[in-house]
Amino acid sequence: MSIQNIDSLCLLLNADELRSLEKAAERHSQQSNMDFKIVSVDDKTVEIETSQGETASGKYATQQVLVKRTEELFKKRLPGFELQITANAVLPAPADVVDITWIDQKMREKGLRIKQIAFETGIDRESISDWVTGKKAMGKTVKAMFYFYLSG
Repeated sequence: MSIQNIDSLCLLLNADELRSLEKAAERHSQQSNMDFKIVSVDDKTVEIETSQGETASGKYATQQVLVKRTEELFKKRLPGFELQITANAVLPAPADVVDITWIDQKMREKGLRIKQIAFETGIDRESISDWVTGKKAMGKTVKAMFYFYLSG
């Protein structure tokens, strides 16, 4: 379900309208990994929380875009209601910039060799070499290590 607590709208929308809303929200969930939560409902206001999880593309909506998409989704279905929207935008981790090109550039800038990185980190040279050449994929922990090691 892409709208948590959708049942709290059952006094405002009929079953077909609820299904239509849920179906539209599901498209946002599939395309952008956006989810919605009905926080509260009263006779004048609907409070909605919107969040976006990690996406395969690594592209994320800003807080303003999340609010706009939430308004577009709910406004036409709830005319006359004030929408209070809280959007939780994803902030990418600083280490997400790390790839073999980034590492190569930083190593050249600092005049570093694989042997020195291995000595200073305690990680064997073969592993460092495999990551730096792209022979072995880097997980988040490895990317974070390179980021903090090479950024300073």
